[in-house]
Amino acid sequence: MKQKDKKISQKIIFLIFSTFFLVGLFTFKDYGISVDEEFHRSSGFYWLNYILSFTSLEELKNLVDIKINQIKGFTLPKPSDNPYYGVVFDLPVALLEVILKIDDPKNYFQFRHLINFILFFIGSIFFFKLLLNRFSNYLIAILGTLFFVLSPRIYGSSFFNNKDIVFLSLTVIALYYCFKSLEKLSYKNLFIFALFAALASAQRVLGIFFPASLIFIYLLSILSNKKNLKSLSSIFFFTVFYFLFLILFWPALWGNPIENFLTAFQFFSHHYLEIRLLFNGTYIYSNFLPYDYILTWILISTPILYTILFVIGYILIFKRFFIKFINIKNNSNYYDLWRSSKEKKDFFIFFNFSFIIFYLSTSEIVLYNGWRQVYFLNIFIIYIATYAFYQIDINLKLKSIKKFQFATVSLCLLFITYQMVIYHPYQNIYFNSLFNKNVHEKFPVDYWGLSGKKFLEYILVLEKDKKSIKIGTAAYLPLERSTKLLSEKDRKKISIIGQSFQDADYLYTNFISEVDKNSDDKYKIPYNFTKIDEFVLNNTIIYQVFKKNN
Repeated sequence: MKQKDKKISQKIIFLIFSTFFLVGLFTFKDYGISVDEEFHRSSGFYWLNYILSFTSLEELKNLVDIKINQIKGFTLPKPSDNPYYGVVFDLPVALLEVILKIDDPKNYFQFRHLINFILFFIGSIFFFKLLLNRFSNYLIAILGTLFFVLSPRIYGSSFFNNKDIVFLSLTVIALYYCFKSLEKLSYKNLFIFALFAALASAQRVLGIFFPASLIFIYLLSILSNKKNLKSLSSIFFFTVFYFLFLILFWPALWGNPIENFLTAFQFFSHHYLEIRLLFNGTYIYSNFLPYDYILTWILISTPILYTILFVIGYILIFKRFFIKFINIKNNSNYYDLWRSSKEKKDFFIFFNFSFIIFYLSTSEIVLYNGWRQVYFLNIFIIYIATYAFYQIDINLKLKSIKKFQFATVSLCLLFITYQMVIYHPYQNIYFNSLFNKNVHEKFPVDYWGLSGKKFLEYILVLEKDKKSIKIGTAAYLPLERSTKLLSEKDRKKISIIGQSFQDADYLYTNFISEVDKNSDDKYKIPYNFTKIDEFVLNNTIIYQVFKKNN
């Protein structure tokens, strides 16, 4: 690339990331509270208290104890009963909450949203670096980064999802240093990769796949070239530091690292809450998901452009490595699946995506409401989609056709951006245009319960002169958590009474149910309530409001 073009590209990427950051900075307060955030806040303080027990910081201990005693009313089990959830995000944010003296619920949840977004923003920068490392093309790396940032569900979740997006962000950083290690197994590259791979694994145990894949690829390289055995000490160095960092970042392992790690892995492999989920119009049990569960969710909630490019890219990569595999013994000069570090990186991405999809589809791991637990797969989806665009571009001969290709993709990205603006701040419930009609009747939509904030603000305006408002919840949702994003004055007005419908002034439903609504009347709206409002986004009904008849 010419120096002039490089400088222009650098200015473009700076402009994109600056705009991205400013948009997040000015909108992070718009997002509601998710059903899991109180648990993770509690988990952060639980483990902060545990670490402080090894110190003599009595004043800080007392402040943490006060915070722990103030956390009440959430329905998930206590952190002590679920000790294996990662605290890479929760613990530092809990410490910051104490140090910065953030005491109001509205302020500390919005603070968590800001930190969550900043981490995703950093992860996006590393995704750009990862693409630039692979393709050595600023334009392609910029385009792929736009695919990544303009993934509506991922972007929307980047403000409130303290588990899956944190894991995704740490995974991106880890994979960048994994790519550096695939180029050169230096102690520096392996040390940094071990650090971030351990952080990712401490957040979600699935992160162990990535260091394991690096070792697997190294073993494959030995088969083609015995000289690679000289790097065995580097791999040993990496393995030792990976597990040292993993233990350091995961306090649940401190008592008995090996036994606790195996227990944690088993916990996440078999732990489940047996409830019914709405999937494609039918209620199914969470521990008996169909094989196509993950792929269906990805298909209906990913922009069509990315899906088309991903399919093309996946076929191209599969074809390349399959042909090399079947011809490997015929080529006595090169007994390998790749001819360069770039092909090795493609193999790493292809292998991990395929293996993880196969593992999740055939194992006993339970996924709840969509594919949020595997949002990190979007890294691989966008990488492969970018690869497809790159291959199409380099094979096009006419400049006019190349310009048409870029123009078409640019228009698609503008349309996706427009949809994200329409959905704001509910990008996390995005469905692509092929599947968004009456989707609430076939799939769970607002399973995070973010719309509770908007609903409560609507009721407060409607009943601005009323001192007390009783609200029933005709859905599987702890609506009382959304009150924490209201002012203290407004919180006192609202009383959430669950399924005591006849005592309620208003009923709220976002259609989420843990029972089969076709045969169970648990959330059926009583006849003496009338629908007065509904919130609709892009042909999708998010929630409905019912008022008791006078």
